[in-house]
Amino acid sequence: MPRKDWESLRQKRQTKFQQGQKRAGKVQEEQELAITEAERQEVAKNRVENKSSTQVERDGKGILGRKLVNKQVLWSSVGFLSIFLLLSVPYLVKQLEYFLSPQRVLDEYVDEGNDHFDWTYEDISQLQLQKKSDVDERSGSGLSPKDIVKKFGKAQSGNLAPFLNQTAGRMSLFYSREEPRQRLSFYFEKINNEYQLSGIYSYNLASSQHVQSRTDLKEEDFEHLVLGKEFQNEDGTSYQEILEKFGLSKYIEVDSGGESGQKLNVLYKLENGKYVSLWFTVSQAGDYLLYEKHIT
Repeated sequence: MPRKDWESLRQKRQTKFQQGQKRAGKVQEEQELAITEAERQEVAKNRVENKSSTQVERDGKGILGRKLVNKQVLWSSVGFLSIFLLLSVPYLVKQLEYFLSPQRVLDEYVDEGNDHFDWTYEDISQLQLQKKSDVDERSGSGLSPKDIVKKFGKAQSGNLAPFLNQTAGRMSLFYSREEPRQRLSFYFEKINNEYQLSGIYSYNLASSQHVQSRTDLKEEDFEHLVLGKEFQNEDGTSYQEILEKFGLSKYIEVDSGGESGQKLNVLYKLENGKYVSLWFTVSQAGDYLLYEKHIT
């Protein structure tokens, strides 16, 4: 092909290529403009919508959202609190019952696991019971439950109960041992809002000064005992004489009640299976003197 024709053909091809490039660039430009226009319209639409709602409305929507969240949190808290209270009710009821129950008072003086027992007759003979000052009043000079527990430890059991239909009530503390079998009970009467020792009952206490009661006692051994008066007793056989003659009774009870003042009751078992019950009152000199005798 002649050179002139070749150059002419090359120029035509180059012209077509350039025209194709221009057309492609124009199409891309038009597409970009179309996308830009679409975005502009979307932005304009959003602006129009924002202008259509006032600031109050927009704030209201935010406040409403916050209120909804707060309500959800509140109801969640209420639900949790309700569940907590329901689960706590049995415990609270139990605590209230304990606070109002006699057991709360007794727990200070009672330990069911306590197996310590070293009481002797000499121990109880030295204890001071409350003293009767007149027919209706008591001085409240007896020992308190705290005094007993402080010296001898907590009791194995106890109870609180009304006493003689009085609202003040009465407290009892019980000590015991099985080998050898021994029992000791303390009774407290509430006086001037304080529990005071008003009675003692013992069974089979050991003694370092007196022998145990004889096992060959007969009814006639007690026939010559002198009975004094219940009130102002100055004539009856003394308890000390009884101890020396018959030994220490297994059953001993001391009580501060009664118009005649403090009393002592002891039981002696006879060889025929019967019992002799002896009652003593305190004389002006402070001695226990016999005023009553029964055989049962």
